[in-house]
Amino acid sequence: MNLTLVILIGILVAWMLASGWCGLARRYGGFVLVLLTGLALNWAWMIWGLGAKPFERPVFMAQAAATGYAFCAFLVGWVAGRLTRTLRANRPD
Repeated sequence: MNLTLVILIGILVAWMLASGWCGLARRYGGFVLVLLTGLALNWAWMIWGLGAKPFERPVFMAQAAATGYAFCAFLVGWVAGRLTRTLRANRPD
C-alpha cells in the first residue's frame, strides 16, 4: 500500500469517528460541520488529486456516497448513545 492510500484511509476513519461521536453526543450542529468539512476535502481530492472536472457525474456520486457514509456513522453513534443512556437510566441502584 502506498503512503497516499494510507493517508486517505486514515482521514476517512477519522471522519467516520468524528461523525459517530457527533451522533453519540447528540451534536447535530457539529455533525453538519464535520459533514461539510469532509465533503469539501473529498471534493478537493477528486478535483486536484485525481484531476476530475467539478461537475462530473462521478464527483457527484462520490459525494453522495460520502454523505451516506457520514449519515450511517452518525446514526450508529446516535443509536449507541441512546442505548447506553437507556441502560444507565434503568440499571438498579
